[in-house]
Amino acid sequence: MRKFAIWLLVVSVSAMTLLGAGAAVAQPQLPRVGYGDNFGMFGDHDFCRGSVNIGLTSPKGKRGVTRVTATSFGFTGDGKGWAKNPRCRVLLMTTHLSANAFYKQTFIPATFGPRRGERVVKDIFTGSGPVQFTIASYARGTAVRSPQSYGTGWVILVP
Repeated sequence: MRKFAIWLLVVSVSAMTLLGAGAAVAQPQLPRVGYGDNFGMFGDHDFCRGSVNIGLTSPKGKRGVTRVTATSFGFTGDGKGWAKNPRCRVLLMTTHLSANAFYKQTFIPATFGPRRGERVVKDIFTGSGPVQFTIASYARGTAVRSPQSYGTGWVILVP
């Protein structure tokens, strides 16, 4: 009986090791439950404002990494300052709760102009498994973390 129990333990551990550990080979959109993928924000000068779409993917060959892609829908502003410098600087902050981090914050500085489709990409190590992931914009150039948008959030499953 004891030999059978040991044999069963060895077989089950071997099966879990061989079948449970897969390679991160694809870059699909991560399965998620969220509040929406788009949100608006304002920036650092001349009432500049706009909105972005946030995409979350898993880079090929990088296990436990979430790639955050912020794609602009185009930003606009008012006044002579915007006409002189049509670039809106924003500070995006991601927060994630996972098996390897408890509300870890990662800052992503970004600059967007009036053209649609401008992107900012950042790889964040979240660890594999379920992850609570949020992103919002904050005031840039101040010591105080003053939110400038409600942002959005997801519960994702990272390979």
